[in-house]
Amino acid sequence: MKQFIYISICCLAITSLFAQRDMTPNKRSKAFGARDFRELRNYGFQFSLGPTYLLTKSKNETFRQTDTTTLRPYDYTFDPKGLIGVFGEFGMAHFPIEPKLKIAGKRIISYIDWGIGFKLLRGYEKTTITNYFANGDYMNGKVGEGKFYNGYAYGRITLHRNFHFGKTFFLDNGLGLNVDYKVMGDKYQNYQEARLVPTQKYQDNLMAQLHYDLGFGFKLKRGSYLIPGIQLPIMGFYEWNKGNPRLFWFSSQYRPMLIKVKYIWLLEKKKKKNGCSQGSEEDRKRNDQYMQGN
Repeated sequence: MKQFIYISICCLAITSLFAQRDMTPNKRSKAFGARDFRELRNYGFQFSLGPTYLLTKSKNETFRQTDTTTLRPYDYTFDPKGLIGVFGEFGMAHFPIEPKLKIAGKRIISYIDWGIGFKLLRGYEKTTITNYFANGDYMNGKVGEGKFYNGYAYGRITLHRNFHFGKTFFLDNGLGLNVDYKVMGDKYQNYQEARLVPTQKYQDNLMAQLHYDLGFGFKLKRGSYLIPGIQLPIMGFYEWNKGNPRLFWFSSQYRPMLIKVKYIWLLEKKKKKNGCSQGSEEDRKRNDQYMQGN
C-alpha cells in the first residue's frame, strides 16, 4: 500500500507540471468529426461496473502458543487470499460552475459524482495448526479452510480533481466517502476442519470508509467520458478499528479493491419549443464562457 501511495503522489506532482486544464462540459473539439454545438447541462449520469478483489498481507506469520490444559505447545498460521467478485453502480456526475474553489488560481474540484450500487466481496483463509509434545517433538498437524461471499448494498460520494494531457486524456483523482451495508453473506460463514475460534472476528454489517480513486480518463466526445480505474479504502470510520480500512473476517484482514470502468454522459438542454435560433457563433462562445465561469 505504501508503494501505491508513493506512485500516486509522484503522478500528481508530474501531471500538475504539464497540464492544469479542467474537464468542463462545454469545450468543443474537431477530433470526432463535425463540431458539436449541442447545449449541454453541467450534470449527467454515470455508470460504473467491474470486478472486486480483496487485498491481503504479503507475508504470513507463524505464532507459538501453549495449551493451558495440556501444557503442550502449538504453532498456527493464517493464510488469507482474495477472490474475484463483482460490483455495479448507477448515479450522477456534477460539474460545478460557481463558485469555483481555487488554490493559487487553479480549480481544486473538477467534478463531483455519487452512486448507489451492489458489491460482492469474496475471500478465503487457510489455517494450519501444528501440535507438539511437551518436550517439543512433533505430534500432529491440522489444516482448516474457509470461504466467504459477502454482498453489500452501498452508497458513495466522491470529489474529483483532474489533470489533463492535451484535449483527450486526463488523470482522475478522487477522494470520497462510502457507506456499505451487508445484505448477503451470513450463511457462508462456514469453516471446514481446523480453526481457532478465539482469533476469529467478523466485521459489523455496516461499514463507513474514506476511499481514494485513481483513474485514467478518455474524452470520447464533448460531454462523454470513459474512465477506467481503481478504488481503495484508506480509512475506516465504522466499525471503528483505529481507522483501519480493512475488512475483518475469520482470523484475517482484507482490503477491498474495486477495479472499475466508469462512463459519464452529460445531459443535453431541451430545445425551446418556439424554435428560436440559438444565436450566432459569438453568442455560443459567450454562453460557453458564462457556463465555465470565466
